[in-house]
Amino acid sequence: MRLAKNLASAVAAGIVAASALAGPASAATIENSYPQTPKLNPTLPIVHTSHGSDNLKANILNPNPVCNSAEDYRTVVYKVDDNFTPAGSISTNNQSQSPIPLTQKLSKTQSISISIKGDRTEETSVNAGGDVSGKNGKGSTGIAHSISSMIGVEASYSLTWELGQEIGPYDVPAGHTGEATYGFRTITMTGTQQYCKPNGTWSNPTPWTAFVPIKNEVRVKTYDNPADSRVNNFPNDNAVVDTSVAAPEVKDGKSEPSVQA
Repeated sequence: MRLAKNLASAVAAGIVAASALAGPASAATIENSYPQTPKLNPTLPIVHTSHGSDNLKANILNPNPVCNSAEDYRTVVYKVDDNFTPAGSISTNNQSQSPIPLTQKLSKTQSISISIKGDRTEETSVNAGGDVSGKNGKGSTGIAHSISSMIGVEASYSLTWELGQEIGPYDVPAGHTGEATYGFRTITMTGTQQYCKPNGTWSNPTPWTAFVPIKNEVRVKTYDNPADSRVNNFPNDNAVVDTSVAAPEVKDGKSEPSVQA
């Protein structure tokens, strides 16, 4: 009897020792890393959710899905910057006693195009056989157009200053210098994108940015004090914006956000 009792005690001690050596049970470590949304202004964020179907579909992995796998994706814009991208400039110094016109014809063609970075929707749509191009496409190009409208601007695929297109004329008063910088008004939208996972829930957000051309623009200023020629002195009393010079919009193409000669 004592032998059996001692044997049972030894077995129990062995189990405890083995458990101590094995350590606590643990599962694979899962890390979720995504951008932190900054403090928002009253008009943001803008949430754009694209649905492939009119209703949610049953999902064997989730009885209560919030989205349809391989069909739905969501873009959230939490920051919008309005920028002017210069393409070139002309100037004249009026040393006469009367106003003179500042004008010049362009010697080369320059263009700028929409650019999307971090686009998960395009990858998802391509894999699913969807249409990701065009203003009404399912990819980020179409999403950028739609969100731009929500912001209150009309987006373009690509804008161009054409060879031989005239800048000006703009009146430069006597004794003044006139400068006209031509370029493109653009917006940069910063946010995140998510796709619908196989279990019908949203993926972790990933960074997304869209560089979107808006219109051709000329910024004109005149001054009589050379110190007033400093960069970024717009707006002020002697500076104007001319948006009546837009060249026809180019309806195709996609490139990096840079002026192309």
